[in-house]
Amino acid sequence: MKTVFRQGKYRDGLKREIYSRSSDGRFYSPFSLSVDDMEHLILVNFEKDPDEFYHTFELQQARDDNGRKILLVIAYRNDGGADVYHQPGYPFASQASLLNDAGFTACPLEGARFEVNAGRLDVYFAFKDEFAREIEVKVIENRTTKGKPFFLLAPIGTVARNPQSFPVYSLYEMSFTKQKHADIRIEIDGVKHKPDTFPLPIDCAKNYFTRYSADTFNVDWNKNYHGRLMPLQPGANNRVGDRGVMYEIVDNQGHCEIKGMSVANSRHQMNIDFCPPIPDFVCLRDHLIVDGAFAITTDKSPGTIRGEFLVKRSGNEVEMRLHPAKGWEPNEKRWILKLLFLMVKVFKKWPKSYAWNAKIELDAMNHPLMRSGWERV
Repeated sequence: MKTVFRQGKYRDGLKREIYSRSSDGRFYSPFSLSVDDMEHLILVNFEKDPDEFYHTFELQQARDDNGRKILLVIAYRNDGGADVYHQPGYPFASQASLLNDAGFTACPLEGARFEVNAGRLDVYFAFKDEFAREIEVKVIENRTTKGKPFFLLAPIGTVARNPQSFPVYSLYEMSFTKQKHADIRIEIDGVKHKPDTFPLPIDCAKNYFTRYSADTFNVDWNKNYHGRLMPLQPGANNRVGDRGVMYEIVDNQGHCEIKGMSVANSRHQMNIDFCPPIPDFVCLRDHLIVDGAFAITTDKSPGTIRGEFLVKRSGNEVEMRLHPAKGWEPNEKRWILKLLFLMVKVFKKWPKSYAWNAKIELDAMNHPLMRSGWERV
């Protein structure tokens, strides 16, 4: 007979009942977090005046191991696929799995630049595509006028058919380019294309749909995995670091439970909190299910991703599931942005279409073996 403990009820006097044996003081984490090296991003849409093959260009800027600026262009195709043109040595993250039918081509992107500061946006890139056509894009904007950038959870995951991770891509300092103060040029094979405009008056001004983030913080949660899990030992203050991830642990009668996890770069931090904590699954009682909730937040961002988790023990197998069932819950005060998120529902709803499933085989002679992956639901 299965026993179900829901949303932390076992915390009230039932702590001992979820475990069948004592712990050796170690624990295993089925989770991972990895930070992308991207720092700037701009999207230039011309879907109302498309090319034969492309309708949007995206320029990304990252830093290599030596701190050198390095650039990449994503050309979104009309058939739903994407072509990626990148400078050699670009530090890829999950571009291949977040894009469909993606082709990758190394090219010098000579003269390409992505400069943004308080007074000016200066973006330029030119390359020859796979059809031997010359492509040139230029975006210049005078940013000295009053404007208040905003935060956006990038809905990049909405197009991925076979995701390899859950992309929590936080776009800080997000802005639309103002029509009155911007000059946008899109030229493909000698033909000029008009940039799309945006229907809502952000910052009391008419805008292009061309939008950019001057400060990106991109994190991939739980990349698909097949292999052994290695034990972790809690340190001082019930915290332990592993491969750049910091875990916050709760001691439940000698069992280490994961209350939260976080990852950071030089500017930002992302936190995932579990309620109740993720149990010490190797010691769980047989035929037992624990479910609960999780919340994902990043610093200074007015919004939260909320979801549900489940842990189930059956013999020597543990099943786990994560589902961001409540999507992204923005907490913007400006009415125009509230209206934007209401009108364009994909911003809030796309996380709901992701689910993570893991099966963990418990082996008394070896470390647990896990096979995990994301699916679209």
